[in-house]
Amino acid sequence: MKIGFVFITFGFLLLLCSPSFSGSIQDYSKIYNKYPKDRNIVGIGEVSKTGNLLKDKRVAEVMARLEIAKQIKVRLREETLDIACEGVTGKVFGGGLECRNEFVMVIEETVDEVLVGSSVVENGERDGIVFAVAVLPRDRAAGGLEKNVQDSIDKTRDNLQKAREGDARSLERAKEEYARALTYDKEKEIIEGTRSRASRTFEDLEMELMKLGETE
Repeated sequence: MKIGFVFITFGFLLLLCSPSFSGSIQDYSKIYNKYPKDRNIVGIGEVSKTGNLLKDKRVAEVMARLEIAKQIKVRLREETLDIACEGVTGKVFGGGLECRNEFVMVIEETVDEVLVGSSVVENGERDGIVFAVAVLPRDRAAGGLEKNVQDSIDKTRDNLQKAREGDARSLERAKEEYARALTYDKEKEIIEGTRSRASRTFEDLEMELMKLGETE
């Protein structure tokens, strides 16, 4: 199913670049005026009509939400994988490749959670195309992520304490929750457009993870 979505999205991008769709961005200017980018993340999905309107609308809606997810994931991969995994965080997770693999999985899971806050606000047909517009309000998404960050930080600390007390599995759980906390926090930065206030907390958790990892 995911592979199918990739092909659909790729085809959509090709269509946007073709001459017959040269006016597509212009056509949606009213959407961006109605849902300003500083307050929303907007995703637009388009599919050629097949004669099955219900199916076409559903595919366009899925593509619109995927477009929102893609915008977030691209930034996350650039700023989390390519930066965090080069420093102390990379050492916590056993090196560059292992760190990247860990965060790729977490990014997929957490962005799916963020998309729950999105909604399809408009859809319709024109010139043989069925389209849908999905919107993720930045303030609502950031508020949910703030809670997720704190929950994962608390779980990281709880598991670190259990690891200190000799629970062998708790250190791995602490790492997993730390990866989620860091990813949620970076998502909040991207969506909210502000710098994280938890950097010192993450530094302290990384040092503790490193210290306990060395004593295993």
